[in-house]
Amino acid sequence: MPADRGVLRIGEVSRRTGVAVDTLRAWERRYGLLEPDRTEGGHRLYREADIERVQAMSRLLDDGWSAAAAAREVLRAPAPVTQLRRLDGGGEDAGDAAQTLIRRLVEAIDAFDGSAADLVVDDVFARLEVPQALDQVILPVLRDLGDGWRDDPRIIAREHFATNTLRPRLQRLLRVSARVAGRSCLAAAPEGEEHDLGLLAHAAVAAHAGWQVHLLGARTPTAALERSVVELAPQVVMIGAVFRHHAEAFLDDRPDLGTVGVVLGGEGFVARDTDRLANAVLHLGGITELPATLERAFAMRSAS
Repeated sequence: MPADRGVLRIGEVSRRTGVAVDTLRAWERRYGLLEPDRTEGGHRLYREADIERVQAMSRLLDDGWSAAAAAREVLRAPAPVTQLRRLDGGGEDAGDAAQTLIRRLVEAIDAFDGSAADLVVDDVFARLEVPQALDQVILPVLRDLGDGWRDDPRIIAREHFATNTLRPRLQRLLRVSARVAGRSCLAAAPEGEEHDLGLLAHAAVAAHAGWQVHLLGARTPTAALERSVVELAPQVVMIGAVFRHHAEAFLDDRPDLGTVGVVLGGEGFVARDTDRLANAVLHLGGITELPATLERAFAMRSAS
């Protein structure tokens, strides 16, 4: 048998890469990511290069790329993708590059062009680590849309479009946390709080920092949160609220979260709220500083 012919069965590829057999077949069928040899009986046989392609594809998906864009990048590269372009990689100034990405994303949103928006977001996460991508590009765009909607209600359609475009990309970033056997974090917005995209972004940063994240999302009743704490036994609970009255209503419920550490975040919470909830800390910094706040909350839980 020639040295470059495939010798690995699909089950072995799945075992070595952690990618399900059905997913491998889908990547081969939809994107042409793999080109296995065939036995006389029709069984697929893969090479070591196929292993590297699958691993590269998985890395890009974990970094927030869409499957189609990740496959194109892997197939485009002359060698397996091991490093991605970063904003500090030379040439364009990092600040100028971030502004360019913001402009491109805003233009795609203004045109209601989902494909263009996906490509920009792929580029953002290719150039920046998750916390910096959110801090420097994604969240500034969302904040501007929110401010613009308050000034001109007609802009609300763009805000909804942007939210629906970005939400699945951020949710995809949480998948990597499911494979982390370390500390766990429960993330929720209080009952009545419908704005949870900021919470989702912070959950993505927590996952990037190595936390296993259980996202309950918007409008979580206090009783449901309490039960989830008992069932999932997280080390830290992260609560995000945009509006003050939702934060106050949550605290007025006097939630019983046991001995876990608690992170309060969002514009709805203020410093004095930490006196009303055991083991609570207020996240005051930017999203890139969230891992440090989680560590503070974890330490409070450990000491209780």
